[in-house]
Amino acid sequence: MTGQMSDQEPRPERRSRRADERRRDEDTDDAAVKALRTRLSGVLRRLPDIERRVLELRMGLVDGVPAKPGQVADRLGLTIAEVKRIETRAFERIREVGPIKGLEKFLER
Repeated sequence: MTGQMSDQEPRPERRSRRADERRRDEDTDDAAVKALRTRLSGVLRRLPDIERRVLELRMGLVDGVPAKPGQVADRLGLTIAEVKRIETRAFERIREVGPIKGLEKFLER
């Protein structure tokens, strides 16, 4: 072999550049998620406790796993119908406040 790299081996500088781009993308995503969480926390703080709790559980904001209405009902000692009514009322309250940049897609139903 002469001192040249084969076409099949990625060049180290390309690999490094790709890794840098990936890290930048991840940092940007992390910043966007953090900003969204901050906005969402502000919105949820305005809700009555039961509405906030239902949305946190239903949307997976507590543990990253969205819960089904029945699971939320069991956890909070409510009926499934109550969970659905509370969730609907919470989203109505959020919509009344006005559009919240970055959250619109979650409020469309």
